[in-house]
Amino acid sequence: MQNEFLSLKNQRYKFHIIAELQKIENLNLCLPKENETHFYISNGGFSSIGFVKFIADRTKIRKLQVSSLRIGKKHLQVLDVLKGQEKLNKCEFVVGSVMKNDSKLGKSYGYYDDLLKICEKNNWSVTVANNHSKILNFDTDDGKFVIWTSSNLNENPNIEQFVFLKSEDVYEMCEKHFFEKIKKEGVHYDTEKKSTDKKTS
Repeated sequence: MQNEFLSLKNQRYKFHIIAELQKIENLNLCLPKENETHFYISNGGFSSIGFVKFIADRTKIRKLQVSSLRIGKKHLQVLDVLKGQEKLNKCEFVVGSVMKNDSKLGKSYGYYDDLLKICEKNNWSVTVANNHSKILNFDTDDGKFVIWTSSNLNENPNIEQFVFLKSEDVYEMCEKHFFEKIKKEGVHYDTEKKSTDKKTS
């Protein structure tokens, strides 16, 4: 099977995880095979969380590493439900400093406070950095998958692109050269230790 380019027609967007999942499944029902890459373009019809649900419905996610500018409340709820369903075990988040600063500045989002609460509940970890990347690393019972995307893990996606592949080499490259380095350089909050490493700038 060769690389694929898939698209959706323009449509108004309102977040609904099942609707997002169905839109992805209408394009393709299968996970990528080893060293296979799937390309998707969405005109607002689905976002990164739809792919998390897509994968979790097909194989257990042992560890999910997420890099996003912000994490939305409803998207956190989806991850929390997947944890309760034993479809998802561990999560490690890398978020932008703008997400933490929203709470400091008294903005109404409350995204960062909600993120810490869910992470404390599930023993997940958070690292804050000067981050604008969007990467999802999946260690699953069916192998290791990576998604590179323009889509943050929050609401209101616009036209978004997704590169979805199965590759242990790419997964380990992202883990070693991105996630592990960011943990050392950013502000890391490990809810299992109930402590914050490094000082925020």
